Amino acid sequence: MQALFFKWAENKISNNFIQKHMNDNTSVEVPVQSKQQITTVSIIASASLAVIKFVIGILTGSLGLIAEGMHSLLDLLSTVVTFIAVRIGAKPPDANHPYGHERAESLGALAGMALLGATAIFILYHAIVKIVWEPGAPEVTIWSFAIIIISIVVDFLRVRSLKKAAKHYRSQALASDAEHFSNDMLGAFSVLVGLLFILLSKYVALPVWLVERADAIAALGVVVIAFKSVISIGGQALKSLMDDVPEDLAPRLQKLVEDLPDVMPGTVNLRARVVGNKTYVEATVGTSRELTFEKVHQLTEEIEKTIIDEFNGDAEVIVHPEPIVLANEPYSAKIRAIAERLSLRIHNLNLYMVSDEMRIELDLELPDGLSLFQAHEKSEMLEQELFSELGPSIKVAVHIEPRNEMLKPAIRREKYTKEIGDALLSILDYDHVLLQDVLLTDEGLVVTLIIGMDDETPLSDAHLTMHNLERSLRKLIPNIVRVHIDPEPMSRYIAAHEVS
Repeated sequence: MQALFFKWAENKISNNFIQKHMNDNTSVEVPVQSKQQITTVSIIASASLAVIKFVIGILTGSLGLIAEGMHSLLDLLSTVVTFIAVRIGAKPPDANHPYGHERAESLGALAGMALLGATAIFILYHAIVKIVWEPGAPEVTIWSFAIIIISIVVDFLRVRSLKKAAKHYRSQALASDAEHFSNDMLGAFSVLVGLLFILLSKYVALPVWLVERADAIAALGVVVIAFKSVISIGGQALKSLMDDVPEDLAPRLQKLVEDLPDVMPGTVNLRARVVGNKTYVEATVGTSRELTFEKVHQLTEEIEKTIIDEFNGDAEVIVHPEPIVLANEPYSAKIRAIAERLSLRIHNLNLYMVSDEMRIELDLELPDGLSLFQAHEKSEMLEQELFSELGPSIKVAVHIEPRNEMLKPAIRREKYTKEIGDALLSILDYDHVLLQDVLLTDEGLVVTLIIGMDDETPLSDAHLTMHNLERSLRKLIPNIVRVHIDPEPMSRYIAAHEVS
């Protein structure tokens, strides 16, 4: 009857799904029952089997059946614990449980194994008593065989459904129940063999001492199987609660991360923990100080994606990047890293080696709202850090530039545009110069030019050309305060400007 009920529950869900999708052209796959559904059906089956086994075991005097009844009672308690654990584990993360509640399934599995161990000890005691001091064969009836066969069929159906659900949900609690009931089937088989042995003794001459102890020996088989479950499932639950992970996990992830560009070899430290179906990984990686903040952020996202892909999406990753001083780090990178550490912006950095002394020249950008004294303090702070890291045998020249971070008013005047245009025409050394804009500000004129140069012009030569053009223009128009020159390769300059 229990087998039929269990099969009815399984078919009911399958039929509903098939009717819902009967018009689909794709093949229909029978869905997996929910965790709550399968544990509810398992509770009903365990309770029914426990009662029937106890009644028949007591009426026939079969210790094997009584042991199986105790085992089924334990199945009931274990499945109730699993049902509660599954419900708790399904809760989403909250303020008190940032990693979620799925460890409840491990606690449930551990509690079930503790109950199973206690019951196994109880059965072991009575089996030894019957074998050593109180031997006697129980009464074997049709009901004895019927309940064992029903138990085997029900356990088979439960194991099939539990394994399917455990694989689908990757649930430790359901997987533990599946193994539990697999062992129950073996235990029921051992009791069935014992009963068959007793029944056979009515027709075949068998040793009396063995016949009187066959049922108790079958109970010992149940005990052995129960202890096997305690060691296997309980061990897995303990490993989960103790954050046990495979030994090769950290080295494998470490190699994946170190193989990524911009990650310094030998600087990766990882630790991982598994909570329910999800793996949580924390990684510390070393990066070059030359990388910008945006580049470092892109690198951390790439590391996160690499690790998450390794777990097919079931992982959360936190990456902490640390700037590393490299043995062969260029001086320019050191200087920019020092400025970045002090939240200072520098540009126009030039380095010179004079005999055995290094000279550093740079422009330091500071808000124009600072006083000279405040700006000088910032400059001295930068110099002291440079001396501290690069040594005292250096010379530092800092040019302080005001940085205006506010919008400035500006207008366009036709006469100034014409004046700048005429001045450019009078400079005969430059053939491909385009006047893009002229702005009149409170400080003076701001001029924007585009100049076309040969595609293969070295950058240093291009910079010198732009510098000379700016000087020539300033000589002709003294009230120019700033000249922006955009250099373009000649091939693009002609296509974008001269053709149009």
